[in-house]
Amino acid sequence: MKAFERIFLYALLAILIFYVFLVGNKVESQVAIQEEIRARRIVIVNNAGQEVVELSTNNKNNGVVQINNKSGTLVAYMGTGEDGGIIGIANKSGNPIARMGAGKYSGTIGFKNKDGTLVAYMGANEDGGIMNVANKSGNIIAYMGANEYGGVTGIANKDGDTVADMQANKYSGIMNVANKDGAHIVSMGEGKYGGAMAIGNKDGTPVARIGSNEYDNGLIIVCNKYEEVIVRLP
Repeated sequence: MKAFERIFLYALLAILIFYVFLVGNKVESQVAIQEEIRARRIVIVNNAGQEVVELSTNNKNNGVVQINNKSGTLVAYMGTGEDGGIIGIANKSGNPIARMGAGKYSGTIGFKNKDGTLVAYMGANEDGGIMNVANKSGNIIAYMGANEYGGVTGIANKDGDTVADMQANKYSGIMNVANKDGAHIVSMGEGKYGGAMAIGNKDGTPVARIGSNEYDNGLIIVCNKYEEVIVRLP
């Protein structure tokens, strides 16, 4: 084969390779564009023509996914809130019963009863985690969480008034029992020289104290309602 023929053949092969590469990329690019769907609202229907899935945007231009049951009732929702993502679940009647999303400090999970009352909540505050349990009226009757010194737990009556709590304070732990009016009638914790317990009257005024003194001996103090000492042992 002559040199001229070889040059011609090599040039023709190069042109063919370049053409295949260029056209192939162009076709692939066109296919990729065709496979992309752009729309403001996409609806999926079932065999009966009922809308069961909707992809759209809300009034703040954030993405929303809504899922309906075959009756057209909204039973699941996924979208965005002020702090981040939100997922909501509803029962077959459309009443919200569960919610999971982003809160101010971290994630949050909430559960409602069939009447729509929030009865359980788990999330976070500025000091750490928090869990609340409420009765059917929505009053918090039990809680557990964190404060700036450590853990906190409490029990409330049916009206939501705390009647017992246990928590960490600046120095150690403390336990309180309150009456229905919220007055502390029993407190137990650490005193200046060791363990200490205080008994209060119905108004919460301490009228008796038991603890240890600076000599590591026991100490009992009894006061009147004006907190004036009337008995001290030893």
